This record gives sequence, C-alpha cells and structure tokens, in this order.
Amino acid sequence: MEEEVVRLKVQPLTPEAFRPYGQMLENKQPLFPEVEPGEGRVAVELLKFKRPVNPRRISMMATHFSYNQTFIPVRGTMALIVAPAPLNRAAGHDKYEIEYNRLAAFFVEPGQAAFIEKGVWHYAVALGHECEFINITRKNPGEGTSRLDDEMRMDKIPSMRPYVEVLDFRQRDRRVIELEV
Repeated sequence: MEEEVVRLKVQPLTPEAFRPYGQMLENKQPLFPEVEPGEGRVAVELLKFKRPVNPRRISMMATHFSYNQTFIPVRGTMALIVAPAPLNRAAGHDKYEIEYNRLAAFFVEPGQAAFIEKGVWHYAVALGHECEFINITRKNPGEGTSRLDDEMRMDKIPSMRPYVEVLDFRQRDRRVIELEV
C-alpha cells in the first residue's frame, strides 16, 4: 500500500495563525512555561541542530501532556510543524488521533518565540545549514541537556524521555508530510 503525501505550505509565524496551537511572544503578552506539579522542572537550554538530509519530508511528530514548550531561534530559521492535541487522549497512545486537515507549518525566525500548548503535536527542523535555538522545556533532575543528534531520530525519544510520546504516522497511517517552502 502506497503512502499518502500530505502537502503543507510553510507560512510566516503570526499570532493569529498560531493561536490554535499556542502563542507567539508579543509585546506586553508574557508567556508562562509550566510543568505539571511533581513532573520535573522547567528548563532553558541552548541547542543547535543541523539540517537533515531531507528537511521537507516528515513522518513523525511528538506530543507531551505534562508541560508546554517554547522554541526561540537565535541563529538560523526553523520550520515548526504542529497539529492540535489529540481529543481522544483516553484511547491510548497507539490510537491518538492526528488531525491531518489541521496541520500547520511556520517559519520561526531568529528572535521570534513559538510557545506550544500541552498536548500539541510538533516537530521542528532547520531550514538552513543549521539552527541554534533556545528551548524552554521540561527536564527531570539529573537529566542534562537534550542530545539532539539522538532526539532528531524521534524513534529514540521515548526511551530517553518517557514523558514524550512519538507518533510514526508513516508506519501507522501510511502518510508523510511534505513541506512546501
């Protein structure tokens, strides 16, 4: 069975367009990173990832329900791909829905901050040679800085960070996302 290609145009990050997934940092509108009580701590880390071999083709996304997350590029541009949180959370990880008709992709430029709400599906990719960014996330005591070389292979994330859930929609739904930049 052949996989279905979901084409997605990358658009500029604006407060209105991003609202279904979270918030864009604006003047006089603070963001409030949070972690559920007893579920680790808010952490700020400076990370760098390189552009993958095929940055326009995506087959996995992550979600987490115990914290929100913020991406702030400081050098280089990233594409942030998002979809609303699954409404069927009680159904369990293997059955989480992903609303393909509500997928969106945004250019996040240096100095912009994209704050995703708890549960929102997401994936970030460097569009240039590399992207250095501030990641406001969750960490458990002793966890240390994220290892992006490993985590960009999303299938490894659940064993390293069990509070992050990953969906391989190529395998489960026979679909891939293709970005149009």
